Amino acid sequence: MSQDTRDGLVYTLARIRLTDSRVIFVESAIVVVLSWTLAAHIFDITNVISEPTAIGAVMYELVVTREFLDHLVPTLRRTVYGLLVTIVIGTALGIAMGMREWVEKVFQDYVTVGLAMPGLFIAIFTAMWFGISDVTPTVAAAIISFPFLTQQVYEGVRNIDNDILQMSSSFGVSNWRAMRRTVIPAVMPEWFAGTRYSLAIVWKTVTLTELVAASDGIGWIIRSQLERLDFTGAMAWTMLFVVVILTVEYGIVQQLENRIFKWRQEVSGVMAL
Repeated sequence: MSQDTRDGLVYTLARIRLTDSRVIFVESAIVVVLSWTLAAHIFDITNVISEPTAIGAVMYELVVTREFLDHLVPTLRRTVYGLLVTIVIGTALGIAMGMREWVEKVFQDYVTVGLAMPGLFIAIFTAMWFGISDVTPTVAAAIISFPFLTQQVYEGVRNIDNDILQMSSSFGVSNWRAMRRTVIPAVMPEWFAGTRYSLAIVWKTVTLTELVAASDGIGWIIRSQLERLDFTGAMAWTMLFVVVILTVEYGIVQQLENRIFKWRQEVSGVMAL
């Protein structure tokens, strides 16, 4: 291998190491694990904060025995329910607030209050209302997350050029047709951003509610581990859940976003020529 080839390879690896977000994430994870292990042994607190190898062994056992699935499936089911309710309410209310001034006046303050409402309060109230069932985390997740989607969609509708809507009205275009051809495509970036943010809130709210009122699920099993002062077990369940969240985020949500907004990259490429 010539010197120029070696220099080129070193430069390429250095560039990937500093610019590729996935490589940077792996590097940062390795640093965290090493720091954690060193701290546990240097300060002799492995019985307090455990150590990554012990947590990894428990994670492996949970996956191999399929015990992880027993609690992951209920949490995923409640997350899907909560996200669907959030999308329906948040999208409809956001569009209505953006297109009708009286709807905006009626609901704007409620949306503002919803944005600032502590999630724990909602989790406790819904637990008192609905008890131990899938309804509790679903309703709690929807109540906490839909204001964020509503606000995003509302802002998107408000940013639409009024001249376009007036021109549609002047040419006799029906409201439903204007909605499908103009409003919905125009608010898609804000809608997707709001849905993505709402999904993150739904994840957190569902597990938080399971801590309060559930007989299974990731939140319930983590609470059970903490009650037994089993830090290793609690961390193992938490880390496996984080893996699931990252898989959904990068394997589904981000891929879906790239596919939907592929036209943006194509337009940017044409404009850059």
